[in-house]
Amino acid sequence: MDPVTAARAFVEEMFPGALYAYVGGSVLTERRTGTSDLDVVVVLDGLPRPYHETLRWHEWPVELFVHSETSLAAYIDKGFDLRRPTLARICADGAVVADRTGGRASDLQSTLAEQLAAGPSGLTTDQAERFRYVLSDLLDDLSGATDPGELTFIAWEVVQATARMALGVGRAWQGNGKWLLRELRTHDAKLADELLATRDDPARLAAVASDVLARAGGRLWEGYRTQGDPFHRPLGHVPSGTLSGETAQSSGMRRLAAVSGATTGSSRLWMGQTHVAPATRSSDHHHGASETAIYVVSGRPSFVFLEDGRERRIDAAPGDYVFVPPYVPHREENPDPSQEAVVVIARSTQEAIVVNLPDLRQR
Repeated sequence: MDPVTAARAFVEEMFPGALYAYVGGSVLTERRTGTSDLDVVVVLDGLPRPYHETLRWHEWPVELFVHSETSLAAYIDKGFDLRRPTLARICADGAVVADRTGGRASDLQSTLAEQLAAGPSGLTTDQAERFRYVLSDLLDDLSGATDPGELTFIAWEVVQATARMALGVGRAWQGNGKWLLRELRTHDAKLADELLATRDDPARLAAVASDVLARAGGRLWEGYRTQGDPFHRPLGHVPSGTLSGETAQSSGMRRLAAVSGATTGSSRLWMGQTHVAPATRSSDHHHGASETAIYVVSGRPSFVFLEDGRERRIDAAPGDYVFVPPYVPHREENPDPSQEAVVVIARSTQEAIVVNLPDLRQR
């Protein structure tokens, strides 16, 4: 049985209600070996928690990634942010083996293929200097090493650091393990061959690495400096009359930013107020990766979400606290016909993330 047919049968048997699914990885390429597994991504409707599992199905080893549409998007974005888009490659370069959504699987493939082809953003000055410093330091270690064992380990670090620098400077994607070599071969096959040919010859390896280092601006060791987070900054003060409405909004409510990157320079926290008018409900929404803590200042707001497929309400009063986990669809309601509900919100991200939804179902 060919891998695509096998993956299609696997998904039909194990996940008959899947929204869509892909199979990808080496098993679909000329690099396939006797130990290549089926890399299968399955998307389920409303899955509360994504998971990664390795198993054997009939004669096939399977590496399984099971997601909701929301978690798949979050994991793919994280891979892009880290410059290691492994999950995106499985989906974009793989084969669709199930799609009950009328084409969303193919649409996602096209979107991801465009992102992969565009490549990552250029390195910041700090990132480029870090690459230069690490490789310069390793080359000093390589030239001074006398212990054969240490020399072997240092040489391999030089190979990897050189590859990562070339990919970073060339605005190409990174990888780990075999994927680092694959990304380098795609970006600069000649350099990949040179690194493999010289990995056991310290002098030749140093010459190859130095050439790459020169492309990035040359050696950097003496004078390299990096700063940590500041430990002594002045306190920030946001008067009540200066709160800003320039933040993400949902219909049926009004959000005002107090503590944010723009107002105080915060990097890991957002705080503000939310006002829900009398006899009003917000749109259904979630807050992405943010954890959200809510303190009720006035009014009697209700917070509605799904639990076991049914709506559940938390009816809160002044002085109460409510916690909203990441990605949980919910809405705020104010059933009082005459009094506005006001709450103070703190989020674990630097800005207010709001993703408006058509309903409360997990996606």
